[in-house]
Amino acid sequence: MKKVALDARDRAIIDELLKDSRASQQNLGKRAGITGPAARERVRRLEDEGIIEAFTIDVSAKSLGYALEAIVRIEPLPGKLHIVERALQETPEVVQCDTVTGDDCFIARMVLRDIQDLNRLLDPLHDKARTNTSIVKGNPVRPRRPPFLNEQ
Repeated sequence: MKKVALDARDRAIIDELLKDSRASQQNLGKRAGITGPAARERVRRLEDEGIIEAFTIDVSAKSLGYALEAIVRIEPLPGKLHIVERALQETPEVVQCDTVTGDDCFIARMVLRDIQDLNRLLDPLHDKARTNTSIVKGNPVRPRRPPFLNEQ
């Protein structure tokens, strides 16, 4: 993959969009020290180069009635990898899932209404995989951008 050089204006635009993905082009330009149209062109270039992949929103699981989150490490039993993967994809309470190296194949983040909800979500996997669950207590580091290479 080609490394893309970012200048201070690109970095300022990215940081501003991370704070508010609905920021106006005028505000982006002001933050970066350029005009609104120039900021719009930079955003378009950052999208074209694959640096900006999407504009998203954060949805509060708590506001939707989910009191808990769980991190579940999942090790499919022999021959069950694709069945487990499909089950995770089809479970709406799985809000994120990564494939990983090591003994586990998947690390899934699930939202739960209460602790009893965990049994309902994990029981269908027990004949297909071994699981290890941790309940999330807090988020001391929220999702953030990786450091720009010249920041280190």
